[in-house]
Amino acid sequence: MQQYLDLFQQLALQHCQQNRAVSEPIQASQLQHMIDVSIGADGAELDDLKQAAGQYLKFQPDSGQVDFFKLLYSGRNNPALLGDWVASLGNANMHTFQVSPVATLMELELIDQWNRLVGFTTDSRAGDGVMVSGGSQANLIAMMMARHQAMPDIKAKGLTGQTLVAFVSDQAHYSAQKAANLLGIGTDNLIAVASDAQGRLCPQALAIAIETSLEQGHLPFFIGLTAGTTVLGAFDPVMECRAIADQHGMWLHIDGAWGAPVLFSQHHRHLLNGSDLADSFAWDAHKLMNVPITAAVILTRHQGLLELACGGGGGDYLFHSDENATYNLGQKSIQCGRRADALKVWLSWKAVGSNGFADKVNRLQELKRRCVEAINTSDCLYMIGPAVYLNVLFQYRPTTSMTETQLRELNIALCKHMQAQGCAYVDYAKYQGKTGIRLILANDETQYQDIQRLLDHCLQFGAELRQISSKG
Repeated sequence: MQQYLDLFQQLALQHCQQNRAVSEPIQASQLQHMIDVSIGADGAELDDLKQAAGQYLKFQPDSGQVDFFKLLYSGRNNPALLGDWVASLGNANMHTFQVSPVATLMELELIDQWNRLVGFTTDSRAGDGVMVSGGSQANLIAMMMARHQAMPDIKAKGLTGQTLVAFVSDQAHYSAQKAANLLGIGTDNLIAVASDAQGRLCPQALAIAIETSLEQGHLPFFIGLTAGTTVLGAFDPVMECRAIADQHGMWLHIDGAWGAPVLFSQHHRHLLNGSDLADSFAWDAHKLMNVPITAAVILTRHQGLLELACGGGGGDYLFHSDENATYNLGQKSIQCGRRADALKVWLSWKAVGSNGFADKVNRLQELKRRCVEAINTSDCLYMIGPAVYLNVLFQYRPTTSMTETQLRELNIALCKHMQAQGCAYVDYAKYQGKTGIRLILANDETQYQDIQRLLDHCLQFGAELRQISSKG
């Protein structure tokens, strides 16, 4: 055991202290020839394992660096990292209190705190929830609860001819399609509702889509809103959609995987006004809260419905009717084996407190504001979508004479060139026909000079790429 602890400490310190590029771009075919990932009949020595672990860290993009702007997570959360290590050491399974006593109490406390932030738990009522592997599973379980509420017999008898129809924004996460597939709804019965100029689901378009579904003899049962869309970070209007859901007896879900932490902030929680009116809510702790992947939760204001929709079996050997039965979380989950992810979230929240997360949201929002201001005052950088949250979608556009096809090629090349030069690791995205650079702010160590350096590189390398293109 000691030799593995020593090796882990050595690798961890080396990874966190070394001065390296945030990402080393390499093609899969090249990497296959550079490292040996084969497994044989005979065991390997510790030195071989050390080499393999070192190669993993060498080629893994370093999401802990301030120049990692690519995805909806970045930074390093040390208390949560400690929790991740300890959870692996303890190797608890979260199906029963008996085998995960402390982690169960931690998860119940987290669920209570999350529900209070969303508004599902108040002095007069208590919400419910369970931790899941990520936003995709949370959205799946939300649709599963909605299906159970609409047609509870489906759990035992399966689909019996009625066509169920779900509705999400055309900017919604693709996990909605997976959920419709897995639950037997059918992806053709998942309707992508038009969004407005701000990237938000349009309530008028939703109402029309539902009426069309009813005219076809179908059963509309689920409306999925997004709080913090993947490209723009837009927040769908909750209260208007709640009124539509009530009119037709439909379930209203909010996918807050990315945007939910605005609820920590008194300055920005207005972006999620009406969150307490939803039936369910998804939250990814491994995004803006920077907990190591994966850690998420599905919340609901309907006590007992999680277990009704997800539970079943295991009573003969696992879920004993003993003094701790009410603390067993397994029947609320679609998993049997479930890691103690609560530990890393709890340690993180305990360390910084709700006020610490609020400060982070406020500071990053101010950095976003200054970033947008710098883009708007530049002659060659242009915003191609609003930025109400921590997504900044902008385009390097050196001249108005370039076509959108040319601009798309130039901006994609610019992202790849910055990565190849060991600069910022940032992605590109398309919105309303325009392709631009999608900057994500999630690392609480990011300073304005880090953003300014990225923008300067966009201008510098963009000009160089144009010059090379004109010569070619």
